[in-house]
Amino acid sequence: MNTRPAFAESEDLAEWLGEDISTDQEDADRKRAQRCLRAASNLIRSQTGRDWTGEDGKLLDDLPEELQDVCLACAGRMYTNPNAETQWNLQTDDGMDGGSRKVEESGLYLTATEKATLSRLTARQSPVIAGIGVIGTTRSEAASSDMSREWSDDDHFLMARITG
Repeated sequence: MNTRPAFAESEDLAEWLGEDISTDQEDADRKRAQRCLRAASNLIRSQTGRDWTGEDGKLLDDLPEELQDVCLACAGRMYTNPNAETQWNLQTDDGMDGGSRKVEESGLYLTATEKATLSRLTARQSPVIAGIGVIGTTRSEAASSDMSREWSDDDHFLMARITG
């Protein structure tokens, strides 16, 4: 199985969460952390439409730091709440707080803010000018009369001037 590298390491996730995750490669918590990070990285790759690796299969050297931030936030949600619980009850008295937490969806997901961050990163990294536009082209065809308000039978081509 050819796995692509995650945008962060389990040590980074431990720091992000403020929890200890073993450095033993065979530890179940470490394996789970690494799997959450790979899954989050794959979700980011899917969202951005980019692999973020070089020809050697390793991460690019100049990756934006925001990639790691989004990866850690996404993987952290999965690591701390793998069952996507939306509420729990820890009440010991008659309090009415219910102990609930907001979960946008079950499973691995990116928040709207994370998607916006990735969208900005992708736009910054792209060599293509982004946006919506129209480029008209002709191959010396005669334009039809519906293309110009001032069309006459004496004109055989539609003349256009590009400004800006």
